[in-house]
Amino acid sequence: MATSLPLTAADGHRFSVWQDLPDEAALGSVIVLQEIFGVNNHIRRVCAQFAANGFAAFAPRLFERVGGDVEFGYDEDGIGQGRARIARLGWDEALLDVAATAAHARRFGQVGVVGYCWGGSLAWLSATRLGLPAVSYYGARSRPFVDEQPGAAVMLHFGEHDPLIPADFRQAFSDRHPELPQFVYPAGHGFNCNERSDFHPESSAIAWRRTLGFFREHLGPADASAAHDATLDATTEFILHPRLQDDAIEVLDLPLCRVLLMNDARYPWLILVPRQPGARELVDLDRDARIQLMDEIAAASEVIAAVFAPEKLNVGALGNLVPQLHVHVVGRYASDGAWPGPVWGSGPAEPYKTGQVHATLRSLREAFHRSR
Repeated sequence: MATSLPLTAADGHRFSVWQDLPDEAALGSVIVLQEIFGVNNHIRRVCAQFAANGFAAFAPRLFERVGGDVEFGYDEDGIGQGRARIARLGWDEALLDVAATAAHARRFGQVGVVGYCWGGSLAWLSATRLGLPAVSYYGARSRPFVDEQPGAAVMLHFGEHDPLIPADFRQAFSDRHPELPQFVYPAGHGFNCNERSDFHPESSAIAWRRTLGFFREHLGPADASAAHDATLDATTEFILHPRLQDDAIEVLDLPLCRVLLMNDARYPWLILVPRQPGARELVDLDRDARIQLMDEIAAASEVIAAVFAPEKLNVGALGNLVPQLHVHVVGRYASDGAWPGPVWGSGPAEPYKTGQVHATLRSLREAFHRSR
């Protein structure tokens, strides 16, 4: 079932996403990232392919940040208009929309990303900066980011005769990331798109089989991310409270908790929400889950200490306004505006700016990955 739905990014930007769901329970979720031509027939067709094979598929309309939902042709005029759009858009704001799409997609299963052309480079950054498993098709703009380290599995597809991605480009990725599977096909740029002159059916079919296998290996249904944690009830869907969705930005998932960054740049402030449907109080968790929660509070405290070097850590679970069980871990300084009192109710929040939130999320995710 295909439809369009609205989402909101961490900076308040509202955009639409093309969503294509399978008939049965999803095997996982795949975000499909567009070429420079928009969410067009090709991208919607890729979404339909994934849905037909059991995955929930989502294509965020990234150009809505720079002039609306547009589709360009595969001609010189379309190429020029598409390049102008991506030059105006940049990477950071596009990643905010990818992150918001991932937050929505998680209700249908673990999330991965596949991208084509410009979207292929954005897929690489989704792996290095958002920690999402990613498949990149001929991402010609990835080279400046070759030294970034992916936080999840990655697969790379290139065309041997792609003038935008010469052999030394591919070799740079091989040298820097020898562990990543890289496949080179006897094709040019855009070989997966049957509307482009470089479409190569044989290469497209082989790459598709490999891509599908990648996501079958690295993704799973909605409860698979917590299958090893017996404390989670797979019969009921975990849904984040709307106020937490509005006030905070998703960082990542730990074995038990979803970790959020409070969207208030005045304080280094994480929120841990156990993915336990219906949990309101600590006593609603069984003994194993309580132990796991304490371990994850300690991990979040260590991450805040490592990234922000606070003078004091405040840890608390109130829940008077948001009944869903959640725990605050806040770094404090004698110079902050609320010291020595609590941060709650100490004045209006100061939301992170786009570049600031991107850098903060990246530092936090890297620190969590190092702590594992």
